[in-house]
Amino acid sequence: MPDDALRSQLDAAIDVLDDGQRRRLLDWAGSMNRNVTRAREAGASIGPLAEALHITNAGAKDGVAEYRLEVVPEMLNPHGVLHGGAVYVMADYSMGGATTSVLAPGEICATIEIKISYLRSVRAGTLTCRTSIIKQGRAVVFLESHITDDDGALVATATGSFAVIAHRV
Repeated sequence: MPDDALRSQLDAAIDVLDDGQRRRLLDWAGSMNRNVTRAREAGASIGPLAEALHITNAGAKDGVAEYRLEVVPEMLNPHGVLHGGAVYVMADYSMGGATTSVLAPGEICATIEIKISYLRSVRAGTLTCRTSIIKQGRAVVFLESHITDDDGALVATATGSFAVIAHRV
C-alpha cells in the first residue's frame, strides 16, 4: 500500500510540471517499471537522460550516427565550462545508435567500454557527435566518434566497443 504522504508529495510535484515535463516523467517511470504505460511509443524518445542533457538523435543509418547536444547553463561546471560527462553521454548514445543501425532483428547492444579524449573546452552552442563503425564483428562492434562545436572545431574524440546480444523477451 502506498505511503499517503509520499503520494501527496508526488501529486503536488506533478501538478507544477508542464506537459512536456510530465511526458518525460511518465517515460522515465516506464523505463523503471514495465507495468507503467509510457507517454510515447517505444523509440519516440531516446530516453530521459538524453532529454535531460538536451541530446537529440539527428539520424543513424548503415553504421553511422549523428547526435547533437545543446549546451545549456545547467550543464556548466563551476568554471563555466561544459561538464565532460555530458559529452561522454552523447558519445555513448551516438555509438549505440550507430551500432543499433546495423543489428539484425532480435539483437540489442550494450556498451563494453568507451575512451574519450577532451581537446578543447566548450561554454555554449551545440555540439555534434558523428560516430562510425570501424569494425563489426559477430559479438563486438568497434566505433569511433568525433565531437565538433558550431564552428566545426574538434572538441573531443572517442573510441568504444559495444557487445551484440541476442534479445530475449
